[in-house]
Amino acid sequence: MKSKSSSATSESSNLRRGDPRALHEQLSARLRTEFIAIYPPGQQLPTEETICQTYNLSRVTVRRAIQTLVDQGLLIRRQGKGTFIAAPRPHITYEIDRLGPFMDAFASSGEQVTAHLVDFYWGTGKQVPDCFAPAESVLLYERLYETGGSPHGFLQIAIPAHLGERISKSDTKCLGVYQILRERLNVEPFRASFNISSALPDHILAGRLGVSPTTPLLSLERISYDAKGAAIERTIHFLLPEVYKLSVNVQARSSPRKTESPRSKKKP
Repeated sequence: MKSKSSSATSESSNLRRGDPRALHEQLSARLRTEFIAIYPPGQQLPTEETICQTYNLSRVTVRRAIQTLVDQGLLIRRQGKGTFIAAPRPHITYEIDRLGPFMDAFASSGEQVTAHLVDFYWGTGKQVPDCFAPAESVLLYERLYETGGSPHGFLQIAIPAHLGERISKSDTKCLGVYQILRERLNVEPFRASFNISSALPDHILAGRLGVSPTTPLLSLERISYDAKGAAIERTIHFLLPEVYKLSVNVQARSSPRKTESPRSKKKP
């Protein structure tokens, strides 16, 4: 990208103020072409101030154009570091009809994914999910999933107190919740319920995933139960919809055959 102020007039003249498209839309299209041609994945981009000077545009216009490219997955913002060309997005299929660890979805999709523990704490009061009632406290922790430095999944996990008190922070760093239940606690998930919806992230979650607060996320709530029907974990998955695809296999229930009554049989 040309960064000298002398190029501002020629660059900005290519953006037409009478165009039906807004200036930030024209700029995002221009920057997309330029960034792809010049910068490799992982390369840091010029600052917003430099782009403002190059195109003789306001900071608001440049910021909206950059955010459009972030939402499209071309760029990624890293807090305190700047904006970078994102690595190609992975494509992950999450089979929710089987009681398997979330990490299994990455292995079956052939993607190299790194998990980071973001937070680990105890919650009380309204922080306790209804499925754990009448519990008064709950273990809460959060994990961020990324590929090549590009985040694409954020999980909020809740464990009831009688199980959570047996879980260490180091366990949550390196193991998925199902692995912890089975390998550390000897608790076997028997069934799970899922609620799927779309949600807008708050500013904290948007910052974690490197997207705008106006970017819709795929929200998947899973509650797992033991054989006695007691809830043993609740996980809320916040996933980038351009990365994740949910898979469910269903089978028709076999209905019992109706036996023919003797009266309905026809005489020969």
